[in-house]
Amino acid sequence: MEYWEIRKKFIEVSGRYDLINTDWTDNGADFYLNMGQKILDRSLDEKKMLAQYPFELTIGNNIVKTLGLRAIKEVWIANVDGRAQLTYAPIELLKSAYAKEATLLDNGLPLYYSPAIFRPFPDELTTTTGLYNVEELLLSGTHYTYNGIVIMPPADGTYTVTILGLFYSPTLSATLVGTTWTQTKSYWTENEPETLLEAALTRLATFAGNITSAKEHKEAMFEDLRGLDFDIVAETLVGDMEMGD
Repeated sequence: MEYWEIRKKFIEVSGRYDLINTDWTDNGADFYLNMGQKILDRSLDEKKMLAQYPFELTIGNNIVKTLGLRAIKEVWIANVDGRAQLTYAPIELLKSAYAKEATLLDNGLPLYYSPAIFRPFPDELTTTTGLYNVEELLLSGTHYTYNGIVIMPPADGTYTVTILGLFYSPTLSATLVGTTWTQTKSYWTENEPETLLEAALTRLATFAGNITSAKEHKEAMFEDLRGLDFDIVAETLVGDMEMGD
């Protein structure tokens, strides 16, 4: 189902025609639909929400950053010689084991990873000129939207780093130029638009202070999610039985 059609249905069901313009472009509806989608991302069994983020890590580099990353499950590296899983290590352990400034570290085969700490303090910090051991900080406000990892030792060649983890779905939007819609898609718009509508209606009712309506929509949303979870369990059981044979 196209996203602009989901937006239209959201308006028709809620009766909130003030949240769209006369051509069905957004005037506030996307706020509730994107909030609803985030609820769904965090609520569905994580197996369905897993994704892989591949990144080219070049020689001498050891930081991978990306948007939308919720939780890291595994990290792998690969090149023409094969692939290997990196070992998790707490950031303080990596800093202790590789105590030199990043520019002085010897390159090598990446072995370890740790979730990065990209946030500086104060948040509006714009430079670290003259400071050491702060290479992973993202400045000028960019840290607000990024998550990622630090890898050690820095790469001795070019590798494909793949983060297996939980990611938020793409931000939903639909713009109209002439008669052509440019819009985003997600798992929810393509597979479960009705559940997305229930989640958005839950958020709308909550913000409006309509607790009864919010509860009703939330119950319908979770009923849909339970059905999806049952499907995932059934799929997992088949895999377990086949592994046991």
